[in-house]
Amino acid sequence: MSSRTRKIAGIAAGAIVGAAALGYAAHRAIRGIRSRRDPDAGTLGPLVFDEARRLPSHDGGSLYTVSRGSGPPIVFLHGVTITSQVWVKQFATLPSAGVRVVALDHRGHGESTVGDTGHSVANLAADVRTVLEALDLSDVILVGHSMGGLAVEAFAVQHPEVAAARVRGLVLASTFARTYIGGVGPFGFVAEQVTGRSPAMNGLMTRPDLGLLLARMGFGREPLPSHVELTRSMLAACPPETQRAAVKAIVNADLTDELSSITLPTLVLCGTADALTPPREARRIASLIPGARLELFAGAGHMLMLERTERFDELLLEFARDVGALEAIPKSA
Repeated sequence: MSSRTRKIAGIAAGAIVGAAALGYAAHRAIRGIRSRRDPDAGTLGPLVFDEARRLPSHDGGSLYTVSRGSGPPIVFLHGVTITSQVWVKQFATLPSAGVRVVALDHRGHGESTVGDTGHSVANLAADVRTVLEALDLSDVILVGHSMGGLAVEAFAVQHPEVAAARVRGLVLASTFARTYIGGVGPFGFVAEQVTGRSPAMNGLMTRPDLGLLLARMGFGREPLPSHVELTRSMLAACPPETQRAAVKAIVNADLTDELSSITLPTLVLCGTADALTPPREARRIASLIPGARLELFAGAGHMLMLERTERFDELLLEFARDVGALEAIPKSA
Protein backbone atom coordinates (compact mmCIF):
# COMPACT_ATOMS: atom_id res chain seq x y z
CA MET A 1 0.00 0.00 0.00
CA SER A 2 1.41 3.39 -1.00
CA SER A 3 1.80 6.22 1.50
CA ARG A 4 -0.96 8.14 -0.29
CA THR A 5 -3.33 5.18 -0.01
CA ARG A 6 -2.48 4.74 3.65
CA LYS A 7 -3.12 8.42 4.25
CA ILE A 8 -6.53 8.26 2.57
CA ALA A 9 -7.39 5.12 4.51
CA GLY A 10 -6.37 6.80 7.73
CA ILE A 11 -8.54 9.83 7.02
CA ALA A 12 -11.49 7.60 6.17
CA ALA A 13 -11.02 5.55 9.33
CA GLY A 14 -10.82 8.73 11.40
CA ALA A 15 -14.01 10.02 9.83
CA ILE A 16 -15.80 6.76 10.59
CA VAL A 17 -14.64 6.80 14.19
CA GLY A 18 -15.61 10.45 14.54
CA ALA A 19 -19.07 9.83 13.09
CA ALA A 20 -19.57 6.86 15.38
CA ALA A 21 -18.53 8.91 18.41
CA LEU A 22 -20.85 11.75 17.37
CA GLY A 23 -23.71 9.32 16.89
CA TYR A 24 -23.11 7.78 20.30
CA ALA A 25 -22.99 11.21 21.95
CA ALA A 26 -26.22 12.21 20.20
CA HIS A 27 -27.89 8.98 21.32
CA ARG A 28 -26.84 9.60 24.91
CA ALA A 29 -28.08 13.20 24.76
CA ILE A 30 -31.47 12.12 23.40
CA ARG A 31 -31.78 9.37 26.01
CA GLY A 32 -30.79 11.84 28.73
CA ILE A 33 -33.51 14.31 27.72
CA ARG A 34 -36.27 11.72 27.38
CA SER A 35 -35.46 9.93 30.63
CA ARG A 36 -35.64 13.05 32.77
CA ARG A 37 -38.44 13.23 35.35
CA ASP A 38 -41.08 15.55 33.93
CA PRO A 39 -43.87 17.04 36.07
CA ASP A 40 -45.28 18.82 33.00
CA ALA A 41 -45.71 15.65 30.93
CA GLY A 42 -49.19 15.53 29.43
CA THR A 43 -50.10 19.09 30.43
CA LEU A 44 -48.81 21.12 27.47
CA GLY A 45 -51.65 20.68 25.02
CA PRO A 46 -53.47 23.36 23.02
CA LEU A 47 -54.19 26.68 24.69
CA VAL A 48 -57.34 26.76 26.80
CA PHE A 49 -59.16 30.01 25.99
CA ASP A 50 -62.47 31.80 26.47
CA GLU A 51 -62.53 33.64 23.17
CA ALA A 52 -60.87 33.43 19.76
CA ARG A 53 -60.89 36.26 17.23
CA ARG A 54 -59.71 36.55 13.64
CA LEU A 55 -58.79 40.17 12.95
CA PRO A 56 -58.13 41.67 9.51
CA SER A 57 -54.58 42.97 9.12
CA HIS A 58 -53.87 46.30 7.39
CA ASP A 59 -52.76 44.54 4.19
CA GLY A 60 -55.40 41.89 3.62
CA GLY A 61 -54.18 39.12 5.90
CA SER A 62 -55.69 37.88 9.15
CA LEU A 63 -54.42 37.85 12.72
CA TYR A 64 -55.63 35.09 15.02
CA THR A 65 -55.89 35.90 18.72
CA VAL A 66 -57.08 33.98 21.76
CA SER A 67 -57.80 35.24 25.26
CA ARG A 68 -58.66 33.89 28.67
CA GLY A 69 -59.71 35.43 31.96
CA SER A 70 -60.83 38.93 32.86
CA GLY A 71 -59.09 42.00 34.16
CA PRO A 72 -56.17 44.10 32.90
CA PRO A 73 -54.69 42.50 29.78
CA ILE A 74 -51.28 40.92 29.35
CA VAL A 75 -50.65 40.47 25.62
CA PHE A 76 -48.14 37.77 24.58
CA LEU A 77 -46.16 37.75 21.31
CA HIS A 78 -44.22 34.60 20.39
CA GLY A 79 -40.96 34.05 18.54
CA VAL A 80 -40.23 33.24 14.92
CA THR A 81 -41.37 29.87 13.49
CA ILE A 82 -43.33 28.87 16.59
CA THR A 83 -46.89 29.79 17.70
CA SER A 84 -48.89 31.18 20.58
CA GLN A 85 -49.02 27.67 22.04
CA VAL A 86 -45.69 28.48 23.66
CA TRP A 87 -47.70 30.46 26.25
CA VAL A 88 -49.67 27.38 27.35
CA LYS A 89 -48.41 27.57 30.92
CA GLN A 90 -49.21 31.28 31.26
CA PHE A 91 -52.75 30.66 29.95
CA ALA A 92 -53.12 27.97 32.61
CA THR A 93 -51.81 29.99 35.56
CA LEU A 94 -52.18 33.75 35.11
CA PRO A 95 -55.98 34.17 34.76
CA SER A 96 -56.36 33.10 38.39
CA ALA A 97 -54.31 36.17 39.34
CA GLY A 98 -57.05 38.42 37.98
CA VAL A 99 -55.66 39.25 34.56
CA ARG A 100 -56.81 38.66 31.01
CA VAL A 101 -54.20 36.86 28.94
CA VAL A 102 -54.20 37.48 25.19
CA ALA A 103 -51.96 35.76 22.65
CA LEU A 104 -51.38 36.45 18.97
CA ASP A 105 -50.21 34.14 16.21
CA HIS A 106 -47.90 36.33 14.11
CA ARG A 107 -48.71 36.59 10.41
CA GLY A 108 -47.97 33.34 8.59
CA HIS A 109 -47.67 31.47 11.90
CA GLY A 110 -50.26 29.19 13.43
CA GLU A 111 -53.76 30.29 12.46
CA SER A 112 -52.77 33.73 11.10
CA THR A 113 -52.28 34.47 7.41
CA VAL A 114 -49.85 36.72 5.55
CA GLY A 115 -51.08 39.94 3.95
CA ASP A 116 -50.15 41.39 0.58
CA THR A 117 -47.00 43.08 1.88
CA GLY A 118 -45.53 39.93 3.40
CA HIS A 119 -43.12 39.80 6.32
CA SER A 120 -41.21 42.80 7.67
CA VAL A 121 -40.33 44.46 10.96
CA ALA A 122 -42.72 47.29 10.08
CA ASN A 123 -45.53 44.76 9.64
CA LEU A 124 -44.75 43.17 13.00
CA ALA A 125 -45.22 46.58 14.58
CA ALA A 126 -48.38 47.31 12.60
CA ASP A 127 -49.89 43.96 13.58
CA VAL A 128 -49.38 44.73 17.27
CA ARG A 129 -51.22 48.01 16.74
CA THR A 130 -54.04 46.19 14.92
CA VAL A 131 -54.55 43.76 17.80
CA LEU A 132 -54.58 46.47 20.50
CA GLU A 133 -57.02 48.65 18.58
CA ALA A 134 -59.30 45.91 17.21
CA LEU A 135 -59.68 44.35 20.67
CA ASP A 136 -59.86 47.83 22.23
CA LEU A 137 -57.28 47.00 24.88
CA SER A 138 -55.96 49.49 27.42
CA ASP A 139 -53.60 49.39 30.42
CA VAL A 140 -51.77 46.63 28.55
CA ILE A 141 -48.59 44.84 29.53
CA LEU A 142 -46.96 43.82 26.24
CA VAL A 143 -44.77 40.71 26.51
CA GLY A 144 -42.59 39.84 23.53
CA HIS A 145 -40.37 36.77 23.27
CA SER A 146 -37.52 36.63 20.74
CA MET A 147 -39.03 37.93 17.43
CA GLY A 148 -42.04 38.97 19.50
CA GLY A 149 -39.72 41.20 21.52
CA LEU A 150 -38.53 42.82 18.31
CA ALA A 151 -42.20 43.37 17.41
CA VAL A 152 -42.79 45.09 20.76
CA GLU A 153 -39.74 47.32 20.30
CA ALA A 154 -40.73 48.24 16.75
CA PHE A 155 -44.32 48.98 17.82
CA ALA A 156 -43.17 51.27 20.63
CA VAL A 157 -40.79 53.08 18.26
CA GLN A 158 -43.02 53.33 15.19
CA HIS A 159 -46.43 53.84 16.86
CA PRO A 160 -45.58 55.86 19.98
CA GLU A 161 -48.98 57.59 20.28
CA VAL A 162 -50.87 54.29 20.31
CA ALA A 163 -48.33 52.80 22.72
CA ALA A 164 -48.68 55.75 25.09
CA ALA A 165 -52.49 55.57 25.00
CA ARG A 166 -52.92 51.82 25.41
CA VAL A 167 -49.81 50.32 27.02
CA ARG A 168 -48.55 50.55 30.60
CA GLY A 169 -45.31 48.62 30.20
CA LEU A 170 -43.13 46.45 27.97
CA VAL A 171 -41.56 43.09 28.80
CA LEU A 172 -38.77 42.01 26.44
CA ALA A 173 -37.92 38.35 26.99
CA SER A 174 -35.01 36.50 25.38
CA THR A 175 -34.91 38.98 22.54
CA PHE A 176 -32.74 41.29 20.45
CA ALA A 177 -32.68 44.74 18.88
CA ARG A 178 -30.28 43.83 16.08
CA THR A 179 -29.27 40.60 14.41
CA TYR A 180 -26.31 39.24 12.55
CA ILE A 181 -26.05 36.49 9.96
CA GLY A 182 -23.15 34.52 8.66
CA GLY A 183 -21.67 34.03 12.10
CA VAL A 184 -21.03 30.83 13.98
CA GLY A 185 -23.46 28.71 15.95
CA PRO A 186 -27.20 29.48 15.78
CA PHE A 187 -26.72 32.62 13.68
CA GLY A 188 -24.80 30.68 11.07
CA PHE A 189 -27.62 28.14 10.93
CA VAL A 190 -30.15 30.95 10.44
CA ALA A 191 -28.06 32.23 7.54
CA GLU A 192 -28.18 28.78 5.96
CA GLN A 193 -31.97 28.76 6.28
CA VAL A 194 -32.30 32.16 4.65
CA THR A 195 -30.06 31.39 1.70
CA GLY A 196 -31.69 28.03 1.12
CA ARG A 197 -28.50 25.99 1.26
CA SER A 198 -29.83 23.61 3.90
CA PRO A 199 -33.08 21.70 4.45
CA ALA A 200 -36.07 23.65 5.69
CA MET A 201 -36.26 23.80 9.47
CA ASN A 202 -39.63 22.09 9.63
CA GLY A 203 -38.27 19.16 7.62
CA LEU A 204 -35.49 18.64 10.15
CA MET A 205 -37.88 19.05 13.06
CA THR A 206 -40.24 16.35 11.81
CA ARG A 207 -37.49 13.81 12.49
CA PRO A 208 -38.10 13.03 16.19
CA ASP A 209 -34.51 12.42 17.30
CA LEU A 210 -32.78 15.08 15.21
CA GLY A 211 -35.58 17.54 15.90
CA LEU A 212 -35.30 16.96 19.62
CA LEU A 213 -31.55 17.66 19.54
CA LEU A 214 -32.04 20.85 17.53
CA ALA A 215 -34.88 22.07 19.75
CA ARG A 216 -32.65 21.37 22.77
CA MET A 217 -30.46 24.30 21.64
CA GLY A 218 -33.17 26.65 22.88
CA PHE A 219 -32.89 25.51 26.49
CA GLY A 220 -30.53 25.86 29.40
CA ARG A 221 -29.62 23.28 32.01
CA GLU A 222 -31.57 20.02 32.21
CA PRO A 223 -34.68 20.93 30.19
CA LEU A 224 -37.83 18.89 30.67
CA PRO A 225 -38.60 16.55 27.78
CA SER A 226 -42.14 17.91 27.38
CA HIS A 227 -40.77 21.45 26.97
CA VAL A 228 -38.30 20.40 24.30
CA GLU A 229 -40.91 18.28 22.51
CA LEU A 230 -43.43 21.15 22.49
CA THR A 231 -40.81 23.39 20.90
CA ARG A 232 -39.89 20.74 18.35
CA SER A 233 -43.52 20.18 17.38
CA MET A 234 -44.18 23.89 16.87
CA LEU A 235 -41.07 24.26 14.72
CA ALA A 236 -42.04 21.17 12.72
CA ALA A 237 -45.49 22.62 12.01
CA CYS A 238 -44.20 25.94 10.68
CA PRO A 239 -44.72 26.17 6.88
CA PRO A 240 -41.42 26.34 4.97
CA GLU A 241 -42.45 29.58 3.26
CA THR A 242 -43.04 31.24 6.63
CA GLN A 243 -39.83 29.84 8.03
CA ARG A 244 -37.78 31.37 5.23
CA ALA A 245 -39.66 34.66 4.75
CA ALA A 246 -40.16 35.48 8.43
CA VAL A 247 -36.53 34.77 9.31
CA LYS A 248 -35.28 36.71 6.29
CA ALA A 249 -37.37 39.71 7.38
CA ILE A 250 -35.58 40.00 10.72
CA VAL A 251 -31.98 38.91 10.09
CA ASN A 252 -30.87 42.43 9.21
CA ALA A 253 -32.98 44.20 11.81
CA ASP A 254 -31.33 46.95 13.82
CA LEU A 255 -33.38 49.15 16.14
CA THR A 256 -30.36 50.22 18.16
CA ASP A 257 -30.60 53.91 17.35
CA GLU A 258 -34.35 54.02 18.08
CA LEU A 259 -34.40 52.34 21.49
CA SER A 260 -33.62 55.55 23.35
CA SER A 261 -36.96 56.98 22.14
CA ILE A 262 -38.94 54.36 24.13
CA THR A 263 -40.44 56.07 27.18
CA LEU A 264 -42.64 53.25 28.52
CA PRO A 265 -41.45 51.32 31.58
CA THR A 266 -39.53 48.30 30.33
CA LEU A 267 -38.48 45.00 31.88
CA VAL A 268 -35.80 42.98 30.07
CA LEU A 269 -35.53 39.24 30.81
CA CYS A 270 -32.87 36.76 29.71
CA GLY A 271 -31.40 33.41 30.71
CA THR A 272 -27.69 33.28 31.43
CA ALA A 273 -27.43 30.12 29.29
CA ASP A 274 -29.36 31.55 26.32
CA ALA A 275 -27.28 30.71 23.23
CA LEU A 276 -29.76 32.23 20.74
CA THR A 277 -30.17 35.71 22.25
CA PRO A 278 -27.29 35.92 24.73
CA PRO A 279 -27.27 37.98 27.93
CA ARG A 280 -24.93 40.53 26.35
CA GLU A 281 -27.74 41.56 24.01
CA ALA A 282 -30.20 41.81 26.91
CA ARG A 283 -27.74 44.02 28.78
CA ARG A 284 -27.29 46.19 25.69
CA ILE A 285 -31.06 46.63 25.26
CA ALA A 286 -31.51 47.48 28.93
CA SER A 287 -28.74 50.07 28.73
CA LEU A 288 -30.29 51.75 25.68
CA ILE A 289 -33.92 52.01 26.84
CA PRO A 290 -34.17 54.77 29.45
CA GLY A 291 -34.93 53.37 32.90
CA ALA A 292 -35.18 49.75 31.73
CA ARG A 293 -34.73 47.04 34.35
CA LEU A 294 -32.83 43.83 33.64
CA GLU A 295 -33.51 40.46 35.26
CA LEU A 296 -31.33 37.43 34.50
CA PHE A 297 -32.35 33.81 35.09
CA ALA A 298 -29.37 31.74 36.21
CA GLY A 299 -28.86 28.66 34.05
CA ALA A 300 -31.95 29.23 31.91
CA GLY A 301 -31.95 29.21 28.12
CA HIS A 302 -34.11 30.87 25.49
CA MET A 303 -37.51 29.45 26.51
CA LEU A 304 -38.04 31.23 29.82
CA MET A 305 -41.84 30.90 29.83
CA LEU A 306 -41.43 27.11 29.92
CA GLU A 307 -38.16 26.68 31.79
CA ARG A 308 -38.80 29.15 34.61
CA THR A 309 -42.58 29.55 34.61
CA GLU A 310 -43.05 30.42 38.28
CA ARG A 311 -40.40 33.15 38.36
CA PHE A 312 -41.36 34.39 34.89
CA ASP A 313 -45.02 34.80 35.87
CA GLU A 314 -44.08 36.33 39.22
CA LEU A 315 -41.98 38.98 37.48
CA LEU A 316 -44.77 39.78 35.02
CA LEU A 317 -47.29 40.36 37.80
CA GLU A 318 -44.80 42.31 39.91
CA PHE A 319 -43.98 44.54 36.95
CA ALA A 320 -47.66 45.03 36.13
CA ARG A 321 -48.28 46.18 39.70
CA ASP A 322 -45.27 48.48 39.66
CA VAL A 323 -46.52 50.30 36.54
CA GLY A 324 -50.08 50.58 37.85
CA ALA A 325 -51.77 48.06 35.57
CA LEU A 326 -52.79 45.68 38.38
CA GLU A 327 -53.47 48.02 41.25
CA ALA A 328 -56.48 46.00 42.40
CA ILE A 329 -54.60 42.72 42.74
CA PRO A 330 -53.01 41.93 46.12
CA LYS A 331 -49.33 41.04 46.08
CA SER A 332 -50.07 37.59 47.47
CA ALA A 333 -51.97 36.66 44.28
